[in-house]
Amino acid sequence: MAEFIFIGDSISFPALRDFIFTHKIDAGDTVVLNALDFDRLLLEIKASGEELPDIPMTLLGVLITKDSTDTIPAGKIQIVKNEQPYH
Repeated sequence: MAEFIFIGDSISFPALRDFIFTHKIDAGDTVVLNALDFDRLLLEIKASGEELPDIPMTLLGVLITKDSTDTIPAGKIQIVKNEQPYH
């Protein structure tokens, strides 16, 4: 069963950055956002006057993506660990 993590009432770029840094999310892992939260994040970036990020969007090496299954509740995220092949 997937685990959804609450990181605050408003998912923002600074909140995501702080969460990734604080919880030591590994580069190559993926943070999946509710579609509404993802769209709000893009609007936040656009309103800041900065260029829209390249797609796929990454933050500190972590992929930020939109939930395509509509299962993640608004205000929560899901962490998908990057599966490394065995050597």
